[in-house]
Amino acid sequence: MTEMHISVAQLRKSSIDLFKAYGLTEQDAEIVVDCLIDAELAGISTHGVAMIPAHIRKMRAGYNIAGELTIEKSTAAFSVCNANNMIGMLSAWKCMQLAVEKSSESGIHMVFCHHANTFSAAYCYIKYAVEHGKIGVVCCNAPAQMAPLGGTEKLFGTNPVAIGVPANVEAPFLFDMATSAVAKSKINQAMHRGEKIPFGWATDANGHPTDDPKVAVAGLVLPMAGPKGYGLSMAIDIISGLLAHASYLDQVGRFYSSDDICMNVGHTFLSIDPVVVFGEHFYTQMDQYLHRVRTSKAAEGNTIFVPGDLNRISREKMLIDGIYLSTKTVNELNELFEDKKIAHIVC
Repeated sequence: MTEMHISVAQLRKSSIDLFKAYGLTEQDAEIVVDCLIDAELAGISTHGVAMIPAHIRKMRAGYNIAGELTIEKSTAAFSVCNANNMIGMLSAWKCMQLAVEKSSESGIHMVFCHHANTFSAAYCYIKYAVEHGKIGVVCCNAPAQMAPLGGTEKLFGTNPVAIGVPANVEAPFLFDMATSAVAKSKINQAMHRGEKIPFGWATDANGHPTDDPKVAVAGLVLPMAGPKGYGLSMAIDIISGLLAHASYLDQVGRFYSSDDICMNVGHTFLSIDPVVVFGEHFYTQMDQYLHRVRTSKAAEGNTIFVPGDLNRISREKMLIDGIYLSTKTVNELNELFEDKKIAHIVC
């Protein structure tokens, strides 16, 4: 599949104009686009710019464009919010923002959100917390793709969890993972490219191993590390889904569906203010911690990386070279831009 290098500034401006044309305010359009571009820059392309056409389709019929985040219950420790079927990146950003603000007062604050939609990469929200000097933890449930260990019935999503920790001089710790062996979107990517997938990613509908992405899409995604991924996925489903008054197990709605109703995904956002909990010198201590790991002895031919380093390297490269997009994605975006008389993106 041919790739094209697209200017980040050009892509950002045209994409913001597109979301504004479909009813978002400029500020909200910037939040949505920056989340998608941040995912792309970090190398999480499965959750990045290629998702814009799908979100625009949902804006035509599905999302509550005029919706606002509603705080239904709040204490010093936690808030329960209703996303009211907003576009997922927007409600997630506002939930993380709320958690960060509240944690400055109490030292720690958790936000549970229901009636939400898919929110791109959890990485975007821990990055926001870290940029504001906070430790961020984000998790959510997702449409069922995995069976209980040893089963064949889809009950659990690939339920991601992400943790970010700021430092002072050293680049921060930014960890984002799915609880499945691989994100479902990577299997879809392989299918669209006509590639095989590694054994261990998925099975067919009867639980037999497969390297065929078409069979895998109709079958079951496997949990990462067997019972560990299974247990973690289940825990996230309980905390982010059931506890947050959202859907859970196989009741979570699908993003690619024709019913145009809210997915009712459950999102959880935790912010910890390390200054309140630990003291002002936390960031210096974290610098020492990260430096010790990065400068530890590597095996021959290897380099020691901390979670987030590869995302940062990817970001730095793309800010210079441009974002790498497939010709297919560029053509889809330009069709949307043309329909709203917005400047095309060019390589």
